[in-house]
Amino acid sequence: MSIELPQDLLSLEANSGIYAIWMIFHHYGIDLHIPDLVQLTRHDDEMGTSTIALAVALKTLGLDVTFFTAYDADKQPIEVEFYQQAEKLNIPVQERVIPYAEIQQQIEAGRFVIVFYDTLEGVGNHSLIYAMDEHEISFFDSFDAMPADVFEQQRQADGICQQVIVIDDRNFVMRHG
Repeated sequence: MSIELPQDLLSLEANSGIYAIWMIFHHYGIDLHIPDLVQLTRHDDEMGTSTIALAVALKTLGLDVTFFTAYDADKQPIEVEFYQQAEKLNIPVQERVIPYAEIQQQIEAGRFVIVFYDTLEGVGNHSLIYAMDEHEISFFDSFDAMPADVFEQQRQADGICQQVIVIDDRNFVMRHG
């Protein structure tokens, strides 16, 4: 199966978070306008977007989300703004690390999950999970599965905060199905 990605998504620097959102809506046959996503998440070509910004964007676009994060002692001002928006939108923000097995349970329950981790090249990356089991995890933005222990190591890198967005689409599907 081949997916034709929009050129403005392909040419966007640090696009992993925008790609994850685009991919979810592509699944529903909804074509999102990339400049709108850039604006909604306040994407930056150097830094990309924060995980909390992605959670707020997904909720704004009609999906129910839960946001998980380890304690973040270094929230940037833009992140603080998105945390305030998350509170206004009643997004559950759980300050705890969701373990690998629990992420797997969410996938097995049919939910979309976006994880934030350090790539092997040392770059923070948001990925939508394609599949996972106790041994490995696969992402929509990569052709290679990552061993579970490597993923766990990469999500514990400095500055990552082991952030996860769990997306529950049941209400969305009922409204748009």
